[in-house]
Amino acid sequence: MADLKLLLIDRLKFKGLDPSLIPAFLKALMSLISSEPRLEPTQINHRLQSLGWDEAAIDYHSLQIAIACFEAEAKTRKGEIK
Repeated sequence: MADLKLLLIDRLKFKGLDPSLIPAFLKALMSLISSEPRLEPTQINHRLQSLGWDEAAIDYHSLQIAIACFEAEAKTRKGEIK
């Protein structure tokens, strides 16, 4: 999972997102994905912009990496609870 998260962070930095804003951006992205898992990247970008994330846009591949990262994180947390 760490590799996925690093890959996602690198993609976001490459797209111009300030590294200090990435944790908050990922939290907003995770909230959107968990509330409506079937959203397309354009819909997610529109919703992120409405939340004030104008400087960042997510593409299809970054979205898939984010989903895989969030799923792996959820499985890890689920395993810790048992």
